[in-house]
Amino acid sequence: MNWQAVEDGLRDWVIAMTGIEPHLVAWDMAPVGFRTYVQVDLRLFDHRGRNGIDSTVTYSDPDAAGLIHPIISGERSCTWSITVTTRDQHANAKAYVVLDKLALLLDSPYTHELLGTFGMSVIDTGPVIVSGNPSSEHRDLSQAVLRTQLAYVLCVQAPAGVADAVSIIEHAEVSGTVTNVTEDIVIPPTMMPPLPSPTP
Repeated sequence: MNWQAVEDGLRDWVIAMTGIEPHLVAWDMAPVGFRTYVQVDLRLFDHRGRNGIDSTVTYSDPDAAGLIHPIISGERSCTWSITVTTRDQHANAKAYVVLDKLALLLDSPYTHELLGTFGMSVIDTGPVIVSGNPSSEHRDLSQAVLRTQLAYVLCVQAPAGVADAVSIIEHAEVSGTVTNVTEDIVIPPTMMPPLPSPTP
């Protein structure tokens, strides 16, 4: 997962959908210079496994040394919050008005396509939460937060040099008993794949 591409893309989406100047939109804890209002703060957090689905282990093709390095993949989700703060208390310019529009734009085909380029999708959009009117410099601000749940698939491998590789199994012997209704069928020991015939 290229999280830098995700952050850049989500920030660009907010700028494009709101028309707010780029220098006023920043990721949480990112270094920013002096900002006037409207201010938009973005944050990704609460990364977790999705819906209790277990991770999956798959095996890639062997490398030059004949070793197979397992790939662990899992369905994940995280919370994306967009916080808008403004001094403009006019009815059509309050923070929740901006976020209410963004909440609907999350359902647009353009947004779905854009998120798909990062390997993400929207799985839930919560209500716009108005946080009251915090004060700054003796003025009441309008502030609100929109939280959205994003889904993605994360695939990882152990770092190179870590003993997390398996050797190729050339042959395996299979045997056992299979029950067909009430009849037991014995499977004699069988080599898979079959061993080559000995050369004379």
